[in-house]
This record gives sequence, C-alpha cells and structure tokens, in this order.
Amino acid sequence: MLFQTFFLSIIWASQAWWLIKREKCYENIGCFDDKAPFDNLSILGKKFLPDSPASVKPRFFLYTRETRNHAEELLPYNSDTVSKSKFDSKRKTIFIIHGFSSFSKDGRLMDMKSAFLSKFDYNVIMVDWSPGANDVMYIKAAANIRVVGAVTANMLKALKDGQSLSYQDVHMIGHSLGAHTCGYVGRRERGIGRITGLDPASPYFEDEDPAVRLDPSDAIFVDVIHTDGRKYFGFGIIQPVGHIDFYPNNGKHQPACHTDTMGALKDLVTGDLESLSEDIACSHMRAILLFTESVRSSCPFTSCCTSCDIKCTRMGLNVNRRVRGRYHLTTNSASPFCQG
Repeated sequence: MLFQTFFLSIIWASQAWWLIKREKCYENIGCFDDKAPFDNLSILGKKFLPDSPASVKPRFFLYTRETRNHAEELLPYNSDTVSKSKFDSKRKTIFIIHGFSSFSKDGRLMDMKSAFLSKFDYNVIMVDWSPGANDVMYIKAAANIRVVGAVTANMLKALKDGQSLSYQDVHMIGHSLGAHTCGYVGRRERGIGRITGLDPASPYFEDEDPAVRLDPSDAIFVDVIHTDGRKYFGFGIIQPVGHIDFYPNNGKHQPACHTDTMGALKDLVTGDLESLSEDIACSHMRAILLFTESVRSSCPFTSCCTSCDIKCTRMGLNVNRRVRGRYHLTTNSASPFCQG
C-alpha cells in the first residue's frame, strides 16, 4: 500500500508538472495555455505557446502629419511617451499590424501609412513585432501573436486612459497573422470601431474556433479581403470571417502573380525575405496593395453579390458598414487595380 501511494504520488506530480509547462504567464498581460481551443498550434503532438513580450518585442510607432517622416515611439507602460507625443484623440486612429516574416517598415505598409496621412489628418500607429515574426518556424510566430495582441490591447488602454481615446474611432488593419492579432486585441478591449483583415493567415486558423482567429465579434465592424485562399497552397484563409468578406478574382490566385519555386528556395537560403514574399506570396501580399489603393484612389472597387440584399457595394476603405455577405470583383493585374 505504501509503495502504491508513493507510485500514485509520483504520477500525480509528473502530471502536475506537465500541466504547469502548458501555461505561460507574463507580467501585465496574464497567462496563456494550450487548452482547447488554443490547441490548434500543434505539430506531431507538440503544442506551441507564445514567447515572452521581451522576446517578441511589440513596439508602437506613431506617425501624424506633423511627424510623418519621424515616428514617435509609444510605450504602453510609460504614460509620458503617450502624453508628450503628437497623438490627438480628436483624430481617428489607425493601427497597422504586419504578418509573418515581415516588419512595420515593409515598403507596402509604409506606403499605406503615407496614403492615409496624405488624405487624412489621422494618428497612424505602426505595430512592429518583427523579433517574434521572423522565427524560422511559422507556427512559433503564429503562437506569438497572442502576446502581440495582449500588449497592443494594453497600448489601446493606455491611450484611452491617458489621452481619452474613443475605441469607436479606432480602425485596426492587419495583414496575414496581423489580421488575427487584431482579433485578439478586439477580444481583450471591446468596442473597437473597425477591423480590416487583409488576407488573414490560413495555416492553423482555417476552420478553427472563432476564439483563435479573426471573427465578426472582435469589433463593431469587421471587413476582410481574401486574395490567396488556394486550398493547400494558399497563405490566406478562404472561409468568411468578417461581417463582409471580399473575394477579388475569387479570392485565390491574383492576376500577374507567378509562383517561382526555385527562386523561393534561393531566397530561403540567402535570407532574402523581401524577395521571398514576391516569389511565393504575391497573391497574399496583393490584399495590402488593393486596400492602399482604396485609400488613395476614388475608384470604388465595385463588388457584387448575387444572394445578398444589397447587390453591389464598395471594397476597401469606403465600404458600406451596413452591408453583410460575400462579395466578388475582378481587378487589374497591376496598379491601378480598380476596374470601377
């Protein structure tokens, strides 16, 4: 009996130790576990949890018309950086979040920032989490967005508490993993005005529980542009995940995008991530270009739906927020992409 008790104690202790390993807790943002539905990030039974904020390093760079070429860094746990910045709560606020193997100064995202500031007097905050996004393993980066979302939610709260930011005036825009990151932010801080998902990432998110991906409950209005939803070979999610979902060119392969397999292998060996995205993620990146054009251009990106109450609507910045459904359109192969 004594041996049996000892043996059972060892088993219980080993199970308890295993359970402890399945949860990671970090100051200011709480704990993360891999219990359902967050058991989606798994390879051969190994589940992945996010790294620490110190490793992922989410950073926030504010651009305004006064500082459009010289960003001010905002720190979510340092009120002085918020109060002494050019942030103005009377303006609308845009958050732009990059995806896997990218960074906030990616030329396409910086062009989006410039398009906004050229047309509007806004606060534009670029979220950089490149140390956590550039892991060789995509699944690790996918796990890290839970931390990015939590820290970004704290940044929102700091702006609300320190500068009277109204969440209804916030528009979050995320590409790929950045789109799901926006969802995590909206789940922590309710009442965000709008989230735009630009080809939200598919691997480990397609057909998963809404809690682990972008979904309509994450903001007052969620619109999504799908550009690379090819089954097995696409980087983007194909299922509808917003109040309104747009499928340019059926949401799959985009015009003039050619997958260069040998070129992609060379880019991986040399670490040329910018060229890699051009070779194998052209369609995935097209969502960024389409949305930026909708900011800069007056062309409406007219999209149609045969089964919706409203048959046609605009895609992009000027979308009608009352419209619901799945809409399709055809675009050109190069800028200007809009056909009308």
